[in-house]
Amino acid sequence: MTKLTTDQLEALGISRDELIEKIIQRCSDDILSSTSSDEYGNDVRIKSDVEKRLQALCKETIGRRVQEIAETHILPVISQRIDNLVLQQTNTWGEKTGKPVPFIEYLVQRADAYLTEKVNYEGKSKDEAGSYSFSGTQSRITHMVHKHLHYSIETAMKNAVSQVNAALSKGLQETVKLKIDEIVSSLKVVSK
Repeated sequence: MTKLTTDQLEALGISRDELIEKIIQRCSDDILSSTSSDEYGNDVRIKSDVEKRLQALCKETIGRRVQEIAETHILPVISQRIDNLVLQQTNTWGEKTGKPVPFIEYLVQRADAYLTEKVNYEGKSKDEAGSYSFSGTQSRITHMVHKHLHYSIETAMKNAVSQVNAALSKGLQETVKLKIDEIVSSLKVVSK
């Protein structure tokens, strides 16, 4: 193997720094990936475990840092904007017609309106039901409470029935086994 001097490399058009950079690049490529051939004989790059772990670590670090920046600088501004937001109803031309309402108060009003709105037996409002024969018999919150109670009672009953079935099947199985043992013990085999 022939050793080339720095002068000889530069005569070939390769500087010492370029050579060092190429060697480092080649070494890192060999560590981070390998190549294989696909069914057509083409070279395919395969990521090594080192590269996969390095990418996962970078992704996690970047995500954590972005989250820290958001919590420090962005979320306080958003919270302040929401707290100071004032909404006001307008007409079709954009002229303000109603009184200004802070966003939090507006949100509370909307939640109250939603919960006290009349709904049918399916929990749908007149607009949601889309039928002419709408009969709002209860408020939405009443419907939600009834639905939750129905679910809780139904779940409890199913659990109770499954427990009873398990106990009965075990008892029935033991009884059948005892009866079979009695019948077997009462039979006598006679050989001739």
